[in-house]
Amino acid sequence: MTSIFGWPADETGCGFYRIQLPMQGLADLGHTTSHAQRMPVAVREDPDTIIIGQRIATEGPTELWQHLAAEGRHLVYEVDDDLWNIDASNAKAHKFFNDPEVRQRMIRNIEVAAAVTVTTAPLAERVAAWNPNVHIVPNAVPDWLLDHQPPRREDGTLTIGWGGSATHQMDWDQAASPMRQFLGRNPHTELHCIGTNYAHGIRRQSRFTPWVPDVETFLRTIDYHIAVAPLRPHVFNQSKSALKALEAGALGIPVVASAVRPYEDHILHGVTGLLVRRDHEWGRHLRALVNDPAMRAAMGVAAREQARQHTITALAPAWEKAILG
Repeated sequence: MTSIFGWPADETGCGFYRIQLPMQGLADLGHTTSHAQRMPVAVREDPDTIIIGQRIATEGPTELWQHLAAEGRHLVYEVDDDLWNIDASNAKAHKFFNDPEVRQRMIRNIEVAAAVTVTTAPLAERVAAWNPNVHIVPNAVPDWLLDHQPPRREDGTLTIGWGGSATHQMDWDQAASPMRQFLGRNPHTELHCIGTNYAHGIRRQSRFTPWVPDVETFLRTIDYHIAVAPLRPHVFNQSKSALKALEAGALGIPVVASAVRPYEDHILHGVTGLLVRRDHEWGRHLRALVNDPAMRAAMGVAAREQARQHTITALAPAWEKAILG
């Protein structure tokens, strides 16, 4: 079997879902895999090891990437966001990826790769301009998630939840007002935010769990009865995956999500969740689920069944095909 090294950009969600978890899936298929943010000397010097590099964009890693490409190494460039269209509300990332030198390095690194892996079709269309060998490998979830029962309040309060980083300000700008209105009219509900607290102005009916450093701990922290996934109709978001809905579905949690492409492509409206097309539908859909336990249960079961197609065991062969060519 093949030796494969994953070179993640970070150790948070992106690194987990696009490097660490795929390495686990490939190992289960019999390949020798490893991953680290610093490339070991043994990997650099082994001409037979395939290297998957995530969002290689800074100067030092780019020099190494280009050197390995010149040696004829089998390199796979991994990118899971449209880094060329980041909204200004995500100030740090917007500043970094708008730097002309950073953009040029990314393009050069994509061009010399043997293949590119992405999460979605719109993102594939974006990077195909620089490398025609693009493989769409959707995000997967750990298999154990389908058997995990989230801890939930049993005191009559229903928890509506969201979790994520501080890059979703533009998404919550649209949903915050109808969410506050709904909570104000339904005192037996609460909003639980994990990672970043977007529950601005909601005091009595909100909880906040600070950023959880590793994905498995984050997934075990989820305790929602209903998940929400606001997403602004923005060019950046069109290339995102439906990961938040997938995580919730794997846990048997129905989701109310914006009717934007990632969720429109994934959620079966009225079966695995509910899609919001107008602001007032946040309250209407949440009320429907809050007031109908049977509906919540049925959608949770259907969402979990759908998630079985998106475990790392199910998608590891797609990673294998993309990487080995």
